[in-house]
Amino acid sequence: MTPSKNTQQLTREELKHVLSVARGDGEIDILIKNVKIMDLVNGEINESAIAIAGKSIAGTGLEYLDQKAKRTIDAKGAVAVPGFIDGHLHVESSMMHPFEFERLTLPLGTTTAICDPHEITNVMGDKGFSWFLRCSELMKQNLFVQVSSCVPALPGFETNGGPFPIEKMKKYKDHPNVLGLAEMMNFPGVINAFDEVLDKIEEFQDMNLDGHCPLVQGKQLNAYIAAGIQNCHETITQEEGKEKLSKGMALIIREGSVAKNLKTLAPLVNDFNSIQCLLCTDDRNPYEIFNEGHINYLVKKMIKELNIAPHIAYRLSSYSAAKHFNLKRLGLIAPGKQADIVLLSDYQEVEIQQVLMKGVPVAELNLPEKVQEKLKESNPPIENTMKREALMDGDISFSFEKGIYNVIEIVKDEIITNHLKIEFDGEKFLEDDIRKIVVIERYGHGVKPALGLVKGSGLKNGAIASSVAHDSHNIIVIGEDEKEMTVAVNKLLAMGGGFCVVDEGKVVASLELPIAGLISLENAEVITEGIVALKAACSDIGVHLNEPFIQMAFLALPVIPSLKITDKGLVDVTKFEFIDLKD
Repeated sequence: MTPSKNTQQLTREELKHVLSVARGDGEIDILIKNVKIMDLVNGEINESAIAIAGKSIAGTGLEYLDQKAKRTIDAKGAVAVPGFIDGHLHVESSMMHPFEFERLTLPLGTTTAICDPHEITNVMGDKGFSWFLRCSELMKQNLFVQVSSCVPALPGFETNGGPFPIEKMKKYKDHPNVLGLAEMMNFPGVINAFDEVLDKIEEFQDMNLDGHCPLVQGKQLNAYIAAGIQNCHETITQEEGKEKLSKGMALIIREGSVAKNLKTLAPLVNDFNSIQCLLCTDDRNPYEIFNEGHINYLVKKMIKELNIAPHIAYRLSSYSAAKHFNLKRLGLIAPGKQADIVLLSDYQEVEIQQVLMKGVPVAELNLPEKVQEKLKESNPPIENTMKREALMDGDISFSFEKGIYNVIEIVKDEIITNHLKIEFDGEKFLEDDIRKIVVIERYGHGVKPALGLVKGSGLKNGAIASSVAHDSHNIIVIGEDEKEMTVAVNKLLAMGGGFCVVDEGKVVASLELPIAGLISLENAEVITEGIVALKAACSDIGVHLNEPFIQMAFLALPVIPSLKITDKGLVDVTKFEFIDLKD
C-alpha cells in the first residue's frame, strides 16, 4: 500500500482534545443531533449523533446526546455522508482559478479534489505547477496536487510552453498536498520501457501512480499495470473496464462536460468491487456545475437514472477514493475521520441541507468574500503566453487536389475520434460536414500552422477558435473560410488567450482567459454567461456540439485515439506516427 501522507495530521493538543471528547469527559465543539449516518462499510443507515472536536469527528453514537457541547446542530432527520471526493480533475478545465472552484463546488459537497494541473504546467512549466500548490495551501477545501507526469503529453509530437523535467518534478514529492504522480498519458512509453518514462515511475514508485490508458487491453495492459500504474479514468467500454478491474486496477468512472462514461461503466459496479471504483469529473465547466452539479450530480445520476444502490453510489463518491489514495482521515463518518460532512435532507435525490468542512459549516467560511484576497495572496502567474505574432492573410492556406484525404471525425460526447478516409473529386468532398482545422503553435517558435480536416462539427460558416487545446494548448481553429479563421486566431492573440466565434468576418462572441490562456479572473457566474454567449454564437453558425470548445480542445490531444492534430501535424494515435493530410 502507498505510504500515507500526513495530509490531515493533528497536533498533540488537537489529538488530546479529540480523545477527551471521544472518551466523554471533554466538551464537544459541535454536536449534530437528530441525524442518521450512512455506514459505507456495512451498507446501513443508522440513527446516531456526531461529536466534533476541532476539525475531527471524535465519536458517533446516541450516547453523545447527553454530553456537554458548545454548539448543537439539529439535522432534523438528515442523513450524514462523507464529503465527496473528485478522484481526478484538471481545475483549469473549469476555466476557474482554484479559489473560485472552491467557492462553487464546496457548497455542493465536494470537500476533496485530486487534481493534475498539467494544463497550466504545459503552458508555464514549474511556474504554473508551483502556483497550484500555493493555492492548495490557502484553501479550505482539500486540494491534492499530483505531480504532472507528461509535459508535454507526447514528447516529439507537439510544442508546449514550459519544461517540467524530472529534476523539477521530484522536488515536490514531500509536499503534504502531493500524493504521487499524475496521469501517465504516455502509455506507449511505459509499455515499451522508455528510459525517460521509467525514470519518473521509479522516482515516484512509493507513491500513487495515476494512469491513462484508453482502449489498452491484453498484454499491453498487463505491461502498463506491471509498471506500477494503479488506476485509469479513461475507460470507455464495459469490456475494457471489467478487464482493468480484474487485473487490480482501480476504475475511476468519469462524467465530465464532454467525456461521459457513467452510463456505460456504472453497471459494472457491485457490492464486491465497489471499493475498487471511484468517481471523477476530469473536465467540467461552470455552466454544467451551475445547472447540474459536481460529484453530487454524479451520485444522483447513479441512483435515479442508473438504479445503483445508494450505499454503493455514496461509497464511490468518498470511501473508495479515500481508500485508493490512502487518505486515512477521509471517507467515512467515523471516529478519527476529518469532519468533512454532507448532511442530506433527501439522500435519494442528493438534496444537500448543509456541508461541514473540517468541522466548520461551509456557510460560515465566507468563501465568496475571501476569493480575491486569497487569489492575490497566491501571486497568480499573469503574463502574456500568446507569443506568436499576428497572422497575415495567406498564413492559413489550403489547396486540394483529387484524391483521398485523412479526416478527423468527432464522436459526440466523447474525446476519442474516428479516422476517416474521404475522397475529394476535384471540386468537393464526397461526404458532408467536412471543415478545415488548423493548430497554430503559440509559444514563439515560428512553427508553421498544421493543417487538417474535421467532420462532425456542423459548422456552416464562420470560425471558432481557442487557446485551450489539450494538452500543449496551442491555438486551434475550425472554419471554412481561411480569412475568417485568421480573424479568429488574431483575436485570441490580441486578448491573451481564450475562446472566440467569428461570423461574416467579425468577432461575435469571446471569453478572455488571461492566466495561461486557460483560466479566467472572473467569477463563475461571469464565466457561465460567457459560455452561454459562445454556445449561442456557435449555434448561429451551425455548430451542433453540446460543448463545442471542450470537444474541439481534445482534437489536439495525441494520446487519445484515433486521429488527432497537433501544431506539428496529423497524428495517427493507433500507431503513434505522423501522417500526411492527403493519402
